[in-house]
Amino acid sequence: MLMPAGILIVILLGAIAFDLSLLFLRQRQAASVAADVANDLATEALDEARFRSTGEFRLDDERARRLAAALLQESDVGGELVDADVTIVDDPTTGDDAVEVRVVVRVDYVFARAIPGAADGTDVEAVATATARTG
Repeated sequence: MLMPAGILIVILLGAIAFDLSLLFLRQRQAASVAADVANDLATEALDEARFRSTGEFRLDDERARRLAAALLQESDVGGELVDADVTIVDDPTTGDDAVEVRVVVRVDYVFARAIPGAADGTDVEAVATATARTG
């Protein structure tokens, strides 16, 4: 009598572990993509006209947003991307420009959908910052 109940509990715990490991995987992927995009934007979004005329290493906000949109769409989380935000701020320690990328990714559970009243998925968020510095 206890054996079928024990097997059911083990299967249920395995399903929970699978869904949580999927959540953790998507969180790590979102963090990796945010860091990759921030690093790429720190160099690719350079305001070339300002750099050539004044020698200042500053980032172009509009160019950064366009590049980020293209990079995020091609990334591992492109299909599950809920929201993305790119912000260019001044690094208070060096005075150089820093780019901050915030990514929100939708994670759909596999087994939790079968449980009445349980959520079908959740959103995970990752934030990464990269600073553009002159040598």
